[in-house]
Amino acid sequence: MRLILTVLILAYTIACLYLETHVVLQVASVVLCFGALALAMKIRTVKLWLAGITVIGSLLALIYDASLAGWALFFLFLVAQYQLGQLEQANQQLTSKSDHLQTFVALLQKERHKNYASHANDAAFQLAKNERPDIAAWLVTTDEQLKLANLTFKTDLHSAISDLPFQEDELLALLTAIMNNAKQAASQIENGWISLRLQLQSGLFLLEISNASNMPNQAVMDNLFARPKPTSGTAIIKHYITKAHGIIDYRFDQDRFKLLLKIPAIKK
Repeated sequence: MRLILTVLILAYTIACLYLETHVVLQVASVVLCFGALALAMKIRTVKLWLAGITVIGSLLALIYDASLAGWALFFLFLVAQYQLGQLEQANQQLTSKSDHLQTFVALLQKERHKNYASHANDAAFQLAKNERPDIAAWLVTTDEQLKLANLTFKTDLHSAISDLPFQEDELLALLTAIMNNAKQAASQIENGWISLRLQLQSGLFLLEISNASNMPNQAVMDNLFARPKPTSGTAIIKHYITKAHGIIDYRFDQDRFKLLLKIPAIKK
């Protein structure tokens, strides 16, 4: 392809030198020839339809004694070819990266399946296997954090937490607020524990969080969700449950605090 470009450029230069009578234009043609040849060396592929238009245009330029216009057309053609070549090269690189990424993802998925198989009896994997990736990560992280805090974490999930009718960021914020409150209370008890239970019943998600707790002040219990501090966990819980048209129920019974959230099972 470069040979073809070189032949075209040299042929046009010879034609200009033959037809032009002005020395200045002849010198200009020689200078432009060297510039065009230098640019042509950077071009890898040639679009034949563009080359055809350029040849026709340069012939018309010679016929109408406008050699500089022909050179302008040549340089436009060469620059366009160079840019197209750069775009094609970039596209090939992106395609190559995409192929490598797909291979990498396939390997990760294969490894993930191996991990699930090898951890079939691992509570954390069993806990998170039916959940969305973000909720699975939250469950596993919560389980690990509670173990480090010497707290027992029990779950009884008859429905996936991911199915709760909240946006992703809202659900994580709600779960985090609930778990922080429960952890704070359970940490004050020897052999503290937290349990998380979820079931779907009569069109309602029943999310029940229980935890070991000292006997709270009655005034605190009476106003726990009535007038919570704006930045507190209870305020966050109240905000999202109210937004979902849910109901908050809670009580303390024999060293156990139980929070029951009744959430309509509506589509997100």
